[in-house]
Amino acid sequence: MKELLEKRMNLILLVVVIVAALAIGIPTGFRSCSTSTSNGELATVKPTAATPDEVETTVAQTSVVEATVKVNANKAKKKNATKSTKADTEATEPTEAIVSTEEPTDTKATKATEETTEPKVFATAEKVANKASYDAQWNAGFLVAIDNPDTSYYCPHFELTDKNRDLLERLCMGEFGSGGFAGAAMIAQAVKNDMYYYGYTDVATIISQLHYTGRTDVTPTKSVKDAVTYVFDMDKDAIQHRILYMYNPKLMSEGYSSFHESQRYICNLEDVRFFDR
Repeated sequence: MKELLEKRMNLILLVVVIVAALAIGIPTGFRSCSTSTSNGELATVKPTAATPDEVETTVAQTSVVEATVKVNANKAKKKNATKSTKADTEATEPTEAIVSTEEPTDTKATKATEETTEPKVFATAEKVANKASYDAQWNAGFLVAIDNPDTSYYCPHFELTDKNRDLLERLCMGEFGSGGFAGAAMIAQAVKNDMYYYGYTDVATIISQLHYTGRTDVTPTKSVKDAVTYVFDMDKDAIQHRILYMYNPKLMSEGYSSFHESQRYICNLEDVRFFDR
């Protein structure tokens, strides 16, 4: 009888132990999670073994994608594990840039400077009631036709030394070689006008005194050499007007030259603006 009671007590204890084990959720030894593919569908990830003191709890991130977060079963370690998880999550989340609504001091200073600076006003050609014939200018040998040519324009012949010719060809290439034959001829005419109206005889002096900035270390093309020949040897002109200054606003740091724009504007050829005084 005593043995029967002991067997029943042992059976009851076994049942109690099993129920208790199920209630506290002893891990089964494996865990699985899901990850989202590029098209939004769920892909199965191969199960991996879990540690004895861990269980998993699944937190829904969206209606489709799920993420698995590990939680320690030990209450004392659970708090630390949660903090670690939060820290990891915060570290992986993209940092949002903080933009100040206040304008930087230097920006205010720049604005103040701009407001006190005179506005940029580009010179315009003189308006004429009756525009001149372009065909008449082209037929006369001028390469660039304008609305108001100077029919009294004149520039005498100048003989170039070999040294001046070589430097002039290189200057025309550096100043406006991209403008082809007509562009180079406009630069050559300006240099020729400088010789006549300012009394210069040396190309190097003209470059220095009139602040030409074009490169002179680039080999000139045939069209550039032909342009110099056209203006100096054949005594032709690119335009029926005196031109003494030119500049390209796109090559200026401020996109503007107050000196040039204070002169008498004649015309544009591509991006280069030409002026008389």
